[in-house]
Amino acid sequence: MPNELHPDDPSDVLAHQALGWAFWLHVIFLLVETVGGFLTGSLALLSDAGHMLSDVLALAIAWVVSRLAHRGASLTRTYGYGRAEILGALINGLTLWLVVGAIFLESIRRLIHPLEVLSGAMLAVALAGLAVNVVCAGMLFRHRGHDLNLRGAFLHLVADSVSSVGVVTAGVLMWRFQWYLADPLASFLIGILILVSSWGLIKESVNILLEGTPAHLNIEQVRLRLEALDGVEKCHDLHIWMIGSSEPVLTAHLTATPNADRTKVLREATDLLSAAYKIGHVTIQVEKEALPEWTHD
Repeated sequence: MPNELHPDDPSDVLAHQALGWAFWLHVIFLLVETVGGFLTGSLALLSDAGHMLSDVLALAIAWVVSRLAHRGASLTRTYGYGRAEILGALINGLTLWLVVGAIFLESIRRLIHPLEVLSGAMLAVALAGLAVNVVCAGMLFRHRGHDLNLRGAFLHLVADSVSSVGVVTAGVLMWRFQWYLADPLASFLIGILILVSSWGLIKESVNILLEGTPAHLNIEQVRLRLEALDGVEKCHDLHIWMIGSSEPVLTAHLTATPNADRTKVLREATDLLSAAYKIGHVTIQVEKEALPEWTHD
């Protein structure tokens, strides 16, 4: 029936629950870290809070999308909602870039005019933030390969865990040596880390939305394998794209040799694509002869 949820797979349920726990833990600690950043005057702590805000948004989107992506197909959404996870991943990546811009601007200002930071209190909050990020990343670790949406959420948490290490390091340097330039320098490193970690996510999301060939498939190799089948003369109009991060789709026209059994050709082509490339959603047209090419006067 249209718009009904598919029966829940146990892995889907566990992944959804993990996202929920990670979301609420981050909401709680976002408030703690924001208040701590203002009270201590630490830009690194506020930068980490900004990163945690993006994590809250990322986890919220991922949490909603994890349910939406598994809704069944309908008359108006004949492919279902698989692309919802890709949109969620792209939004997550772009929000990270906005956060980085704000971090870099404030870091430059602090490098020119360093400010004293209450490093002891900052260090305590940073250590607590690191613990929260590690726990949440651990929750999603086993689900990180589930789909692009969950991978995006996991990358947010990993990047935030590493940035928390930077904040802790800056806190130690300021606490022991009163070297307050460590605060904006740590913020710069956090920003660079965010950019690096989010680039692959954004690139893959855009490629899927533009219906590009999946990175793990070589379209020319697929074409040659199809043309090597008994009874196939030529493969043309070959297209491969992704609905979601784990759902490849293929369409192609195969020109059969004059005496070929077209039903057999279709079956063998479908079996090849399923076994060798894990492509289950296949539409192939087997033709008796090549269609005439258009000519221009």
